[in-house]
Amino acid sequence: MSKYHIQEIELNGESSHAKLLKLVGTNKKVLEMGCATGYVSKMMKEKLNCYVTGIEIDPDAAKEAEKHCEKVIVGDIEEMDFSTTLGKERFDVITFGDVLEHLNDPSKILKALYPFLVDDGYILASIPNIAHISVALELLEGKFEYRSLGLLDDTHIRFFTKKSILSLFRKAGYEIVFWDRVIVRPEDTEFQTALESYPYSLLSFFEAGNECLTYQFIVKAIPYALNRNLEELQSEWKNTILQELRDKLADKERQMRDIKRELDDKKRELETVYNSYSWRITAPLRWLNGKLFKLKK
Repeated sequence: MSKYHIQEIELNGESSHAKLLKLVGTNKKVLEMGCATGYVSKMMKEKLNCYVTGIEIDPDAAKEAEKHCEKVIVGDIEEMDFSTTLGKERFDVITFGDVLEHLNDPSKILKALYPFLVDDGYILASIPNIAHISVALELLEGKFEYRSLGLLDDTHIRFFTKKSILSLFRKAGYEIVFWDRVIVRPEDTEFQTALESYPYSLLSFFEAGNECLTYQFIVKAIPYALNRNLEELQSEWKNTILQELRDKLADKERQMRDIKRELDDKKRELETVYNSYSWRITAPLRWLNGKLFKLKK
């Protein structure tokens, strides 16, 4: 059985699977790359009324996925001749749910699938963010330890940041028209990072990067050459820009809350000192010291 298996996905949740499914739409013909046991295919079929074709390298997982897909193709997508495998089929949506990071040449695969999208078709992908603050802090301590799952999954070949994702899709002939994110606090990751053990100035530096809490990116991309309605594209771009601004504003608000929380902590510390017995009984000495300091001037 594939290690990438989830019993149930909450369609209205905040997981990468839920966010990707929201972008699929209903009544779509979908090609799911790396469908694993078909747990996402099941949701697309039962909840979104989609017709799903899956491609999976693991024969055992593919057999399980057959319960939820109209068709499952077993094989390595990096060695596959899509013109032979898919023939003249074209799809409304092609999904890469945490798949691109497992490929030697993801750009090549994206380019190869270009002809298999319908005229208003699009690519959806969820991609881990290697620039998450937990990984950055691990690197500062000289650690880069692979795990069975997560950002440093031991089967990951490629590692991505927001900029390199944008570069990947543009190189392959696509434009990203929508971004979404899965946000995970450092202490809730597989690293269980304790931020209090690091200097505030260091944490502020990382937080200024805006994507330090992004665990995964979810993107929607369209081929450059698609004959899209100009107004539709402009609307998608506006939504993307607005989302970016909202994310930056949320980041700034979070930083302000952190600063306020730190100031409140300092005030409480000072109040504790001012109200302490030792502070009160040494008040005459501080007064006398102030007088002597003025006399020396």
